[in-house]
Amino acid sequence: MSAFTFAGFPPAGVQFLADLRANNNKAWFDAHRTTYDTDLMGPARALVTDLGVHLQERISPTIHAEPKVNGSIMRINRDIRFSKDKSPYKTYPGLWFWEGSGPSMGHPGFYFALGGDELTLGAGRHEFDKDALERYRADVVDERRGGALAGVVDGIRRAGPYEIGGQHFKQVPRGFDKTHQRADLLRHGGLHAGVTMPLPADVHSPALVELCVTHFSRLAPLVEWLAQL
Repeated sequence: MSAFTFAGFPPAGVQFLADLRANNNKAWFDAHRTTYDTDLMGPARALVTDLGVHLQERISPTIHAEPKVNGSIMRINRDIRFSKDKSPYKTYPGLWFWEGSGPSMGHPGFYFALGGDELTLGAGRHEFDKDALERYRADVVDERRGGALAGVVDGIRRAGPYEIGGQHFKQVPRGFDKTHQRADLLRHGGLHAGVTMPLPADVHSPALVELCVTHFSRLAPLVEWLAQL
């Protein structure tokens, strides 16, 4: 184990996120930039470092944990070019720990999102690109791979209050049997699982690392299955 530095997110950092919802504009953000840098970004970098060590030692040695923006720390700025919502900032800053080489969002991984009053922990892949979607569908109807995925999804549902997401299509895609035993999985354009909970007290302490590892360990079979696409 490395020397751990994450001590929790200070109350001021969490309050910053709560206040940002009502003041989502550049002037307010710039006026409170010191709080953002000190009470959110500093702890976020420490959390990525410490949680990354645990994930690599306890789940998979090939998980990427990069304590920088555009690494494991997602940008807080929203892409508003094609959105009707012109709010410039995300109110739920995210962390991302992924499997595989190359662009991080092209691989499955573990997701952490902190809000002013809740925490989301998840795993999987938000959306498949065209080639990955074709491989995914072929695997779903494959007896071995598809059966394994069904077992993974059932296991996650039994393990806790996790929601299965990523079902983008109303109908089974053309060319596949609409009555297939895994037809519901064929309608996914991405596949992920997670839980959103009221903000736990652990957010303010080093215990947040173990809370994340506990949930991520239960979701890890989904990441493992998706990593083999």
